[in-house]
Amino acid sequence: MGFVARAPLFLCCALVSVFISFAFLPAEAAPQARPTARIVERGSGAIDESFVVGKVKAVSAAKVDQLLLDKTGMVSNRQVVEVEVTEGPLCGQTFTVMNEITDNPSFNVSVVPGQEVILSVVTGGGEREVNIADYHRAPIILGLSAIFLVAFLFFGGKQGFKSLAGLIATVALIAFVLLPMSLSGFDPLLVAIFICLAAASCSMFFVAGFSRKAFAAVIGTVGGVIIAGVSAELVIAFAPLTGLSSEEAQILRGSLLNQKPAFFSGLLAAGMLIGALGVIMDVAISISSTVTEVARTAANPSFKLLYNAGMNVGRDIMGTMTNTLVLAYAGGALPLLLLARQMPSAKLINLDLFATEIASALSGSLGLVFTIPLTALVSAYLIGRAGNTASISGKKEHDDEGVRIEDMPEGGALTSSKDNSEGIR
Repeated sequence: MGFVARAPLFLCCALVSVFISFAFLPAEAAPQARPTARIVERGSGAIDESFVVGKVKAVSAAKVDQLLLDKTGMVSNRQVVEVEVTEGPLCGQTFTVMNEITDNPSFNVSVVPGQEVILSVVTGGGEREVNIADYHRAPIILGLSAIFLVAFLFFGGKQGFKSLAGLIATVALIAFVLLPMSLSGFDPLLVAIFICLAAASCSMFFVAGFSRKAFAAVIGTVGGVIIAGVSAELVIAFAPLTGLSSEEAQILRGSLLNQKPAFFSGLLAAGMLIGALGVIMDVAISISSTVTEVARTAANPSFKLLYNAGMNVGRDIMGTMTNTLVLAYAGGALPLLLLARQMPSAKLINLDLFATEIASALSGSLGLVFTIPLTALVSAYLIGRAGNTASISGKKEHDDEGVRIEDMPEGGALTSSKDNSEGIR
């Protein structure tokens, strides 16, 4: 059965998983859609906010708010901006808004004529207030995404389409299963374990098809994720880590989720699993592919030969993949690392935020390390049972029987009985 014939089966399974997950969600937990570019009058006491795209027509010179400076010491430069709404019911209308540039760049939106911005339109009591909310970043993000897809499919070819299908399935599982169920109060760690299993299966079977190679990679991935999850839970429980070290988690707890502390520690563990899943899958499929190719090359592959081949490759990529995982966490925590230079080491190592980043990197790396021997064992067993190329691929091949192990001298170097040339040194 080819990939095209199997594609509907994969899509049906993914859709069934999504619909089953939504079927168990409480009715009141369904996410509420926020209207875009639409203003709804709800009476004198209600307030409604929507967001539309606007284009800056003119910007006045900035003036210091002297009153604010005198009373609070805060520097705020105020400028008058004319913006034209470019979408929705207000399309074509021009508004004059006040834009403030403070001494805190994280809250500033510096604009120039011709620039597109996101406008916040607040309606209530028969009045309307328009303010500049943020930059309009969507075109740049979409453009970069388009470039990525073109390059991915151009260089990946048919395999690129398969990999893209697996990527879409993974993103869909996170967006439509993990997030809604977590918002509904389900244990994020348990949901994340299901997501990891489903995502690994979709990715591996899309890329490698229904084969021993894919099945071995899935088993190795699941084993590595379980090890990472157990280690994450242990360090969270005994450290202990609250899961509320980030500003986003604190905002979530204060505004959207009124959950017990155990929920947020589970959310932290789920994030650790999702963060480590990618490199664990990469290691698992690399080892499984290596064992498969060795089995196809050798005419009589033994379990020991296949296992050693998988372990040798695993040892080679262990360091680089561990670096990849650690550097991914370090790259996202550069401000924290700079802050760490200003703290005593005794305080730093016990800081919740710092300990969380270290625990995330180490638990993922531990799962990665255990993935290597597990995948090598399962691959050697499953592919070794096949015995030869015919039973691995399902096709009979008589033209190339491979290199027989007994024909190879100790050390694995091949010699020729007819040609004594040593070749190129």
